[in-house]
Amino acid sequence: MNNRRTGNKSRAWIGWVGNMNAVTDYLITRPWTSIWCVPKAVNSILRAVGIVAFANNPITGFLIMAGMFVGNINVFWACLLAGVVGVAFSKVLNQPENLISDGVVVFNGILVGCISVAVFPPLSGHQIDSLFWLYVTIAVVITSYVDKGLNALMAASKLPALSIPFNFSAAIMLLSMRSAANLQGAQLPGVDGANGTAEVNVTQEIEWGKVFEGTLLASGQIYGVGTVDSSILVWLGFFLFSPLLTVFFYMGSVIGTMIGLLVSTAPYTDVYLGLWGYNAMLSAGGLSYFLVPLPGVFVGAIVAASLAGAVQAATVHIFSATAVPVFSYPFNVATLLLLAISTSDDPPFVWVGNKTFPEQHLVRYFSEEKRLQNERSLPETEEPLQTIVK
Repeated sequence: MNNRRTGNKSRAWIGWVGNMNAVTDYLITRPWTSIWCVPKAVNSILRAVGIVAFANNPITGFLIMAGMFVGNINVFWACLLAGVVGVAFSKVLNQPENLISDGVVVFNGILVGCISVAVFPPLSGHQIDSLFWLYVTIAVVITSYVDKGLNALMAASKLPALSIPFNFSAAIMLLSMRSAANLQGAQLPGVDGANGTAEVNVTQEIEWGKVFEGTLLASGQIYGVGTVDSSILVWLGFFLFSPLLTVFFYMGSVIGTMIGLLVSTAPYTDVYLGLWGYNAMLSAGGLSYFLVPLPGVFVGAIVAASLAGAVQAATVHIFSATAVPVFSYPFNVATLLLLAISTSDDPPFVWVGNKTFPEQHLVRYFSEEKRLQNERSLPETEEPLQTIVK
């Protein structure tokens, strides 16, 4: 018994790295009808910000929000507003406490808030005023209901809804605002891609320094803050949560950026802004989070990132014809198709049941493999005893 306690204590530090489950385990037992509602809500919002990109860590969320503050102060306020509204309506909808604590049922609303403020003003014909903030609030509330309904519909497949609720609600919000402003037709002049927060010099030749910058800006574009300083803070947040996930992310960003370069023509503005990297980046990272990151998943991540880039190339003109950005539609298509393989008979991938962070997923997988090998190596006469011990 003493040895077992010592072993548990020696592994206590695991609760403070990766997804920092020690924080959630402590707060989840505290009631919402007390002063603890404030730290519980803060924890949920910060985790929701990170879990947009699978990084379920409050410090990661803090760094990303710092990137929003640096890159676009309005995106920061939109994130905060959407987070508070999202947490409130997750309680109204009786969402499971663990999903609220981890921000899983809040992050789609946060995406709606961030991208709406970063992208919609020039596309919708509305300025960021009190009416615009009302639109954002209503869209976040609707997203809460869409999120619960869509996850209920997909429960039988055992696949996550990912950011489909965000894509659905954001598109409806933008098109409704355009109708209210009596706007018709394709993209407005002066608006290029999903988020034009960085300036790019026009040239007919490929500037490889700008291409590299685009692979970095992709992280900020996830949240609608495509500047170098904000993107660096986002990358730091990802690395703090999981270096392995960060490697998958950057690999996907490079693949998506290269595909954008191949299918684009000069001046390659969207490539330089990181708009071709973020969908492929999320697809590659998503596989390393939902599946045990074995070599087969590495290959699958390359395929998923390439597929996301191809879907974006095939649909970007369709979306631009309606003045709706591509959002994260390519990521959802590519990731769900690859994740669905893990639900088939004799799958090549190993699905992660209790999700924490990729490094721990690997450790658990190999520990379980070792345990099974040890059981198989026991003499037959010892098997009944082992069964009783279990």
